[in-house]
Amino acid sequence: MTDAPAHDPIRVLVADDHSAVRSGLVALLDSAEDITVVAEAADGAGAIDAARQHRPEVVLTDVRMPGATGIEITPQLRATGAHVLVISGFDLDDYVLGALAAGADGYLVKSEDPARILAAVRDVHRGDAVLSAAATRAVVGALRGRAAPSSAGSGAGVQHASATAGAQDAKGPSAPSTAGSTSSPAGSAGPVPALTRREEDVLELVAQGHSNQQIASQLYVEITTVKSHLSHALAKLQLGSRVQAALWWQQHRG
Repeated sequence: MTDAPAHDPIRVLVADDHSAVRSGLVALLDSAEDITVVAEAADGAGAIDAARQHRPEVVLTDVRMPGATGIEITPQLRATGAHVLVISGFDLDDYVLGALAAGADGYLVKSEDPARILAAVRDVHRGDAVLSAAATRAVVGALRGRAAPSSAGSGAGVQHASATAGAQDAKGPSAPSTAGSTSSPAGSAGPVPALTRREEDVLELVAQGHSNQQIASQLYVEITTVKSHLSHALAKLQLGSRVQAALWWQQHRG
């Protein structure tokens, strides 16, 4: 008789309108002992319903789906308590920036190595950010000015990218804008709330790409303390994920 696993498997929802792709992702995820697929969805509305019903810990969602896109549904998926990992066949900058602006915890392309996809699910479940090489280039390009923020607010450039991505994803003649339903990586355009020294320390290390465990080691604190500081900072800055926190830091402190 084998011993029971030390931890319950990570509960995952897979949303993709292509049945063959969805089945492949489900088979890959279920092949890992520490991951279990609890639900599938073929469109945005179905993904939201499944997330509310099954309460997955991680949602893998495609960008382009019938009805609401993966970018548009990200805030609603996060509202269920799930981490959101966008996995797409496209690495367009607008898709990447739109997903991150909506609060996604990571962005991968479907051509990633299977082991990389499994690792990404585990990483976002731990609260870490995951970006493919193409997604990283898009973020760096935005920070360098190729998607420069407008004078209306330091996060407006990425908000525009989110709206553009939503429009490009739509498969009908009229595409709903995502600008009103997503949060900017820079937070609100008002005054920056006061952060504690420790919150700033954590944000700086997040922006450098460190995991919570690495931050805890560097600051000589417990990992729960790191999570607490990060959670407080995200709430103060009105941000939805550590990816947005990293972008905020680069735009305001980098």
